[in-house]
Parts: sequence; structure tokens; C-alpha cells
Amino acid sequence: MAQAQQQATTPSAQESLANIHALFGSQSSAGLIYDNLPVNIRTTICFSARLTKEHPSMKLAEMDDFAIAKVQRAINELADALKLLAHRPLKDFK
Repeated sequence: MAQAQQQATTPSAQESLANIHALFGSQSSAGLIYDNLPVNIRTTICFSARLTKEHPSMKLAEMDDFAIAKVQRAINELADALKLLAHRPLKDFK
């Protein structure tokens, strides 16, 4: 009697990404990045988004859709505003 051999299947890229997000408790790639930012950066983003003092300690997936939209808008506004100042030497600020 021949025994059925199980073939190891390689998960698809989509399945692999889903497993990574599950491993780190995140539902999206942006969530994974946001959740791993230092707390002082998340605090700055949440302050700019006019969220509560509890939001910086929350994962993105724990926020409601309205808060996530505010975070996304604040990140874009900060990124656009800071582009002109980024990577300048200290002497340019004096």
C-alpha cells in the first residue's frame, strides 16, 4: 500500500505577508511601520492629528477609522512640511 506523501507547499507572498502581520499584531504594512515607531514620534503624530493622549500607546489596528484617517492626514502634512528642513546641517538653523 502506498502511503500518501504530503508535499510541503510554499505559501504565496500574500499568505506570507498575512502571517507576518499576524505575528506582529498588525493588519497592514502601514500599521506595522506605525506600530514600531518610537513612542515620541507616535506622540508627535497623534498631537498633530489632535487625538487624545491615549492614542500614542495604541496600535493602528486598535484605532477607529476616523482616528486612522486623522493619523494618515497628519503624517502626510508633517512629511510635506518637513521635507524642506530635513537633512540640513545645524548651521542652517542658526
